[in-house]
Amino acid sequence: MIVREVAGQDPTRFDEVMSWPLREIFLSYEAKMKAEARRSYESEVLVWATLAPHQKNPPKAPDPPKILRDPFKKAIIENG
Repeated sequence: MIVREVAGQDPTRFDEVMSWPLREIFLSYEAKMKAEARRSYESEVLVWATLAPHQKNPPKAPDPPKILRDPFKKAIIENG
């Protein structure tokens, strides 16, 4: 499943990705997971920011996903 995701669901790239060092495969997979988590989080924040001003008791802003937090400071990691 990881190789399929890294290859972009393109079966012609499977052999190419399988020839990569394991570290590169996992780093690429992590980057894809972070990009997907960031898009999802941005959508959640957009919905929250759009609706919150019009609600009587607005909920708090959504928390960022764990994969986007800095493990030491618990802040969002911008590039990485």
